[in-house]
Amino acid sequence: MSMLSTEQAPGGLAFATPADWFPLRVPRERADADVLTGQILAARPDLPPDAVARMARSLVAACASLDVLCAYTTALEVPGGPLPATVVASVYPTEGLDVERFAERMAGGGQLVCFNLPAGRTARIEQLREQPIPGRDDRLVSLVVQYVTQIPGTGDAVVLTFSTPALGLGRELQQLFHQMACTLRFEPAEDRQ
Repeated sequence: MSMLSTEQAPGGLAFATPADWFPLRVPRERADADVLTGQILAARPDLPPDAVARMARSLVAACASLDVLCAYTTALEVPGGPLPATVVASVYPTEGLDVERFAERMAGGGQLVCFNLPAGRTARIEQLREQPIPGRDDRLVSLVVQYVTQIPGTGDAVVLTFSTPALGLGRELQQLFHQMACTLRFEPAEDRQ
């Protein structure tokens, strides 16, 4: 990973992102897409501005429909134009289940592996997801990798959901996603005051 930026999200959650990943602000508005477009083009002036703007608007719209703590994105240079990679952090009640059982419910046929990370017991779910493209007959296939970790002292789990349609970069991005998940940490409430 190149330079890292670690930002604190609500609830004491923190994880590192590469320097060319940009936060998607919550709440999201049309102006957020414009800010994101400017950030991406400042870092990657070689990308086509119209394509980056479309990509940023669609990412912001997608994040607005989710109840998330924070989200980050980057633009990947691939043949045919830039494609996004995103990470979305969200919190879910585990309903008394341990991480493995909770992740099994989420997996829906995805490949599930459990292991320990510095933040605690973690489950990783990997799968390809297909979704329709609005206004077209085409479908978009994305690599989705989710890391599920229990938040200490709570009945909740944080889920880091990494996603990208840049399937040709899958192996490289799986490694990057894992490196980012390894930096996950929770700051106790008393330390946040």
